[in-house]
Amino acid sequence: MITIGGGSILLAARRMLDINSRLLVTSLQRLATGRRINRGSDDPAGLIASENLRAALAGLEAQARALGRSDHVAAVAEGGLAGTSDMLIEANGLAITAANTAGLSEGEKQAIQGQLDSMLATIDSTASNTTFNGDPLLDGTATITAGNATLSLPDAATGNLGETVVDGVTYTLADLKSGGALNFVDGDIGIAQQVIQNSLTEVSTSRAAIGSFQKYSVGSRLSTLETSIENLSAANSLIRDTDFAVETALLNRSMVLRQSSMLALATMLRGQSSILRLIG
Repeated sequence: MITIGGGSILLAARRMLDINSRLLVTSLQRLATGRRINRGSDDPAGLIASENLRAALAGLEAQARALGRSDHVAAVAEGGLAGTSDMLIEANGLAITAANTAGLSEGEKQAIQGQLDSMLATIDSTASNTTFNGDPLLDGTATITAGNATLSLPDAATGNLGETVVDGVTYTLADLKSGGALNFVDGDIGIAQQVIQNSLTEVSTSRAAIGSFQKYSVGSRLSTLETSIENLSAANSLIRDTDFAVETALLNRSMVLRQSSMLALATMLRGQSSILRLIG
């Protein structure tokens, strides 16, 4: 029964209008943010689960970024060694040419030595200038890490490549430079060829080690992490994100109910106004 000044039906209509208005606002907020859970009251248990998943995801993503960085470092180091390998192959060709002394003039030997000196200077330059974020990679001090795995990078300077011991004397690639014991003008070219071959073997072995590290220590771990990130992201999305199809349907329902509530409330208010006019 409607009473002057309001009654139970009028209050119920007002209460339903408020409820439907809040439902409409909630649906609009979820559609606008793309999240089903925007505050703790939306789903307390879901919020806890989602926050735990987000924390786990942050840790996995940090690990993935670190592995990606390690992969880049390995690629830069391997690229530097590839250039060194090219220089060594050319140096080996020069050694073969210089070893065939018949018909070679002194000027030709000097020219060959000049080429060799340029190659050795390039190898030293590569060793000192191959860096990542300003840190040298081929000076014998750098390491690459991936989880618990660690790989030490080599010292690719001529003074440390191709160590060869002959009659108790240790030679390196640096001894092939002009004035060195193994230069191509008046040095022992036979030993020089051994040093070049040993240098090639060392560089190739280092490149293979880097490649294996990239493939198994970095690549496999990164693949596993990416799969875990994908699965956790999907789980978190299922808990926290808005189902747009469902929420759009709820929005339309809330809009209809709110309009109905407003119509009912307006109708009752007009009825009370009519009663007041009759009394007056």
